[in-house]
Amino acid sequence: MRKKFIFTALFLLMVSAAGFNASSEIVNGIACKVGNEIITIHEFERAYDQMKVESVLYGKPQPTRREVMNDLVEKILLTIEAERKGIVVTEEELEGIVDNIKKQNNLTDEALLRELEKEKLTITDLKNQYRQEILTSRLVNQLISERGDRIADEEIRSFYNDPENKRLITLPGIVKLSVILVRASGELSYQESIELKKRALEAYERAMKGESFTALVAEYSGAEAASAAGGYIGSFTKEQLLSMMTADNVETIFSLDEKEIAPPIRFKDGYRIFRLDGKTEQKLLTFEESYENIKSYLLKIKGDELLDRFLAEMKEAVVIQYLIDMG
Repeated sequence: MRKKFIFTALFLLMVSAAGFNASSEIVNGIACKVGNEIITIHEFERAYDQMKVESVLYGKPQPTRREVMNDLVEKILLTIEAERKGIVVTEEELEGIVDNIKKQNNLTDEALLRELEKEKLTITDLKNQYRQEILTSRLVNQLISERGDRIADEEIRSFYNDPENKRLITLPGIVKLSVILVRASGELSYQESIELKKRALEAYERAMKGESFTALVAEYSGAEAASAAGGYIGSFTKEQLLSMMTADNVETIFSLDEKEIAPPIRFKDGYRIFRLDGKTEQKLLTFEESYENIKSYLLKIKGDELLDRFLAEMKEAVVIQYLIDMG
């Protein structure tokens, strides 16, 4: 991201010696100067494109050009301070993070590259994102330590006793689910829709009669789905399920007992028949159980406030020149 001015100066001398009017071309290639660092137009436009893709993928508001530039400026300021304090992130650490991502998501190198491509990212971009996050976290921890910020037990007790915070110290209910997917193939006619529903009800009735769920997954969802995990798709909170289905359907699933099966639920790609494989009820943590989490939460709030103040001070102390229209 960052290019030292010394290299720019050398390049200007070389091009000038060749008889070109290089100065305007170089300036025109710079989007912003942050002290002795630069952000090129190419870097800015690439970051802007990436943040627009993220906004679509994760349902965020589309960023403004000024927001993107501010993000890049703050990253430079944080990196400068981290380097000044000797804070580093090693390549081995970043390689370990990438390996964990692949293991947790069961991805090959090629599959990871495909997923990154959807977000207009490369492996280098991914590593740089994690490098920045780790640098920022370590810098904040060091700033907190230097300024002697501590969380007193009284603050933690007060937070725990505040009714407004109960939702933050309550473990959500979780269900473990397996599913038979009776898939719809593209746009269906009225008659095809009726046939699809009949097939889903048939699978549901056979499951209710005690036939092997894994065998039904293989028959209706495909052998690959059955061999992978017998139809098991993981653990979900109510909030997670609400992002996929109606509140009534979520309540139906959470009302099931272990190994009970919900009637077919229509999705865009077909009908899903859920079996509840396990359930953990919602639980309010005790003070002792929540102590460390509350402490971490309060430290994060202090850290965020400290980081905002630090960045504001850095922006006052460093000359920042915007060389392109922020719109």
